[in-house]
Amino acid sequence: MTTVDQNRAVRRARGIIPLTVTGEVPWCQPCNTADYLIFEEYVPARVGIGHGRRILGSASYSCSACGSFSAHSVPETWSPPRWFWYT
Repeated sequence: MTTVDQNRAVRRARGIIPLTVTGEVPWCQPCNTADYLIFEEYVPARVGIGHGRRILGSASYSCSACGSFSAHSVPETWSPPRWFWYT
């Protein structure tokens, strides 16, 4: 089981994995919340072509409350709230 601990580390049954390895959960630092985030782009985690290793997903987002913008890798199990693939 994987859980996020205050958006600073991912906890698994065998210990804590630093976010530099797993990516960061989107969060507005100035507002100290994720409640006002607008996701501009999201690319889920995937397997790289040719070498078979996992590539972390990425997200870019802005905060509708303060106007800040950020983009970075995200944990493999994370996806934007209410996000789904179109079929």
